[in-house]
Amino acid sequence: MQVIIYKFVDGTTNEIEVTDELYMIHLQLVQMEKLNHWRETRRHTSLNYLIENGIDFEDKRIDILAEIIRKENTERVHKALLTLSDKRRELVHNLYYEEKSMRAIARERGVSNSAISRQMATIRKHLQKQLRDCSI
Repeated sequence: MQVIIYKFVDGTTNEIEVTDELYMIHLQLVQMEKLNHWRETRRHTSLNYLIENGIDFEDKRIDILAEIIRKENTERVHKALLTLSDKRRELVHNLYYEEKSMRAIARERGVSNSAISRQMATIRKHLQKQLRDCSI
């Protein structure tokens, strides 16, 4: 005869005496439950948990404007920025120098996020053209 101990949430325990055969079945069920739990939770590890334990992830996305600013001469970039209207220059300043989110800027200006996104796409194209031209 074997003893199976049940532990309840309130802290109490209960011991049940069972046959060896039933005890072996119980052990197999416990092992299967642990294995199923591991299968389910191994994919759901929290990103915060990983970061807290020293595993960090590098953001591989490259923003075109940020890449242009890093690669190009600072003076050329400033000259290109001066070709923008005041409103567009303010948008670039808010996003890249004040590090405001597009959502926050959209809220401030009373427009949608997609409107800000489209404006930034236009600004990027304009700056790329200005930086490609030798006239700057």
